[in-house]
Amino acid sequence: MRTVILSDLHGEAETLGCMLEELNFDPATEELVVLGDALNYGTSPAETYIALRNLAEQMEKRFVYIRGEHEQMLLDALLLTRGQIANGLLWKQNGGKETLASLQERRLPPGKTALWLKDHTRTWYECQDFIAVHADIADEVIWNNEPETFLWGNRCIEENNYAGKLTVFGHHRVEFPTYLDGSGVESRFHPNYGTWFQLPRTGAIALDTGCGEENGYLTAMIVENGMMRFERI
Repeated sequence: MRTVILSDLHGEAETLGCMLEELNFDPATEELVVLGDALNYGTSPAETYIALRNLAEQMEKRFVYIRGEHEQMLLDALLLTRGQIANGLLWKQNGGKETLASLQERRLPPGKTALWLKDHTRTWYECQDFIAVHADIADEVIWNNEPETFLWGNRCIEENNYAGKLTVFGHHRVEFPTYLDGSGVESRFHPNYGTWFQLPRTGAIALDTGCGEENGYLTAMIVENGMMRFERI
């Protein structure tokens, strides 16, 4: 089964649709992994939410939505939480204002949107070939990681210190998809777009190339039969 991995859509529904069309993605047979921060900012947060919700309904277990810090901020702002007023201000200052306006324009109840996100996002995902998280990982044994590491961490990309089972993450903008071997030194590999490479067994791959930002774009990682390739829009 082919797996498509996307990261940090940030409310760009048209870009999401173009990428899936470009890849001839088949929701009836393939797997989609979204590495979080799909909402907040962007030109169409509500439409991005609708698109992901529709994919979830079609694909069921083959649709994987990792929770990023932007999803967490939305949940903390819109669901009953300790410090909810402060959480709401933080969310609105980080793209929540645009997301709220977009939801209201489409007459989508923000509370129901938050409940859907709570029920359909997870902080990590593991399959035979890789682990998927939003921001960082410290240990390939999932239970040895703090939840905050998955949402906010940065040691993997800053220190290149993770050499466990291959992990794919977003959150940290990179110019090109970047493989880190975990050696602790400046050892990075930028795979060429459109070329198949052997899927590494260890290390990490950073996938956030700034979708919706100035000079940014959306990168897709395609995994199939022990191989990987990257495409961008």
